[in-house]
Parts: sequence; C-alpha cells; structure tokens
Amino acid sequence: MSDKTTTYLTILTKNSLFSFLGLVRAEMVDADDHAKPITAVVKLDPREGQPLLKQFETRSAALRSYEEAINTSVERGWSVVYRGAPLKG
Repeated sequence: MSDKTTTYLTILTKNSLFSFLGLVRAEMVDADDHAKPITAVVKLDPREGQPLLKQFETRSAALRSYEEAINTSVERGWSVVYRGAPLKG
C-alpha cells in the first residue's frame, strides 16, 4: 500500500457479538503488478461467515454508504465501541 492509503474503521457490539465496518482507500495490485486505486466499504458480521467488500466509483459514494451502514446498525440496536483511524501498537 502507498501513502495514498486511508482506512477508517468502526467497531460495533450487540449482546456478545462484535461487528466491523471499514472505509478503505487503497491500491489493489493485480498479478501483473498493475496498481488500481479503489475505494471500498468492508463489512465483517460474525453471523454472515465471510467479509463483504463493496467498491465504489467515488470516495463520496463510499463515505455515504459507510455512514448509512453505521446509522442503520445503530438503529437496529448495535452500539459503537470505536470509530476512527486504526490504532497501532
């Protein structure tokens, strides 16, 4: 990943479950070492088995979807535990 990489995450909890939503701006590298910039929302819900990654054409569309997903989760009884840039250390 390059200096253009940006990630924001939200960790949510409900009962004894934790869920993760991420807004990712990065470069994907294919088998031929060609880099393609992407902006995506990543969702990991333990009830669904596999994480979901949805790419968007623009950063604003991805941000809108990320915010909507957080708001919908809160409306459905989830609580936000952490929201911001990934912590290191």
